[in-house]
Amino acid sequence: MPEIKLKHVVSCSSEDSTHKADNLLSSDTYRKWKAARPGEKQVSVILQLEKEEQIHSIDIGNEGSAFIEVLVGHSTSVKDQDFQVLLVTSSFMSPTESRNGTNTNRVRFFGPSQLVKATAQEKWDCVKIVCSQPYSKSLAYGVAFIKLHSPPDADDVPKLTKLGQFRVKDESPSSGSNIQPGSLFFSRDSAAKASTGLKASPAQKTSDKRESPKSKPEPKPKPKPKSAEPVPFNRILEGVVFVLSGFQNPFRGELRDKALAMGARYRPDWTPDSTHLICAFANTPKYSQVKAAGGVIVRKEWVMDCHKTKQKISFKRYLMDGVESSSESEAEDDESEEETQKPVNALSVVDALGLSIKSRRKKAVKESASVQVKDEDPYGGSTDENTDAEEEEDKPIPELPDFLTGKRFYLYGKFPDNQKRQLQRYIIAFNGAVEDYMSEKVQFVVTSEGWDESFEEALMENGNLSFVKPTWIFAINDRQKLLPYQPYTVVP
Repeated sequence: MPEIKLKHVVSCSSEDSTHKADNLLSSDTYRKWKAARPGEKQVSVILQLEKEEQIHSIDIGNEGSAFIEVLVGHSTSVKDQDFQVLLVTSSFMSPTESRNGTNTNRVRFFGPSQLVKATAQEKWDCVKIVCSQPYSKSLAYGVAFIKLHSPPDADDVPKLTKLGQFRVKDESPSSGSNIQPGSLFFSRDSAAKASTGLKASPAQKTSDKRESPKSKPEPKPKPKPKSAEPVPFNRILEGVVFVLSGFQNPFRGELRDKALAMGARYRPDWTPDSTHLICAFANTPKYSQVKAAGGVIVRKEWVMDCHKTKQKISFKRYLMDGVESSSESEAEDDESEEETQKPVNALSVVDALGLSIKSRRKKAVKESASVQVKDEDPYGGSTDENTDAEEEEDKPIPELPDFLTGKRFYLYGKFPDNQKRQLQRYIIAFNGAVEDYMSEKVQFVVTSEGWDESFEEALMENGNLSFVKPTWIFAINDRQKLLPYQPYTVVP
């Protein structure tokens, strides 16, 4: 992938007298940019590209920063609102590493799947790098290097000629002998036919006398039925696509790893190709959704027993709704299991969810202007669709702002009064998404309880997590525009 050249530094909020921002223009990794003083809340630098380019991937070498964010814009961009997020705030150091000053030069590579898709598809000529270090006041931080790459050309794919110490064979038609597929077997068969005219050996004559005088073609031996071979451990749950519900870490991670080790595939949420919901207890949101969609819901003991015995056990005796009769034959178990592993129709999943995304956003806006609700149950509202008469009575709803498009949130811990319900309304109204459980999709954890010890473990598993206060969401609603979340970050 061609490297995008940097032209000059447009502006810089802070720089050390030795490690200046101009060092980022050089491709040498030992030349770095650092803040002028330790303990600065946030530092940023804007770099001008030689021409407008589409950015395909980014390589970043850290220099003591806990978080780094990359934004893009045009040479006419002046205000922060003129820049678009290309790489969401990504973690480069954990709180413990920041306090101890260890692993300050971590290098991360961000491919197309980790960049904001809508922004990466356009061309830009300015790049803004924002660094922060909220965990240490004695560390002067910045960036060791940054490299931007443009999309590779279709005709510019390099040809592999060497693999380690070995040279790859040239497959052009002009090189080497022209050996066709199957020619070696054909020549061996021809040689066998030619040898039939040779004089037979005494041993062959003796064997010929024992044969019948009439030369009849011997019937081909019937293939012996194969004995039932044990299924390999990594294929015990092959074809199973499972979803977890109601489990907490670390047991959640252990259960998922055991199922994956036996060949199953994992989905954080119920999808049309999902086959099994492994549930801790009944009446969870996912339990109700999958039950309405006609999916299979089993207890955790199914995975535990399969892993313990190292063999595939029928899931029917582990169903959440009750134990099946053990007098059924194994053949019936296998047939029913193959049928249930077929993906559930996507239409039934949509019917189970009840409301479309658009109707949920419309409902969130209506509820955010109403009086406070007594209970805090996010699933307490009606999911019945409006009749034609009710639709005609509705007044046209104004177009909703998309401040939180592409952002996924998880609400952690307890919230005062009905604050949790209000947060859900605002996030959905601004086109964000609220996850029921902690998953790889979550980008922001909203909490009103301050820093928790489990946050550090979550950061190690997902370096792109950011922990923010509820006031960030409320401030976006009050000012009716997207605000930077850094001032609202939760720190230890």
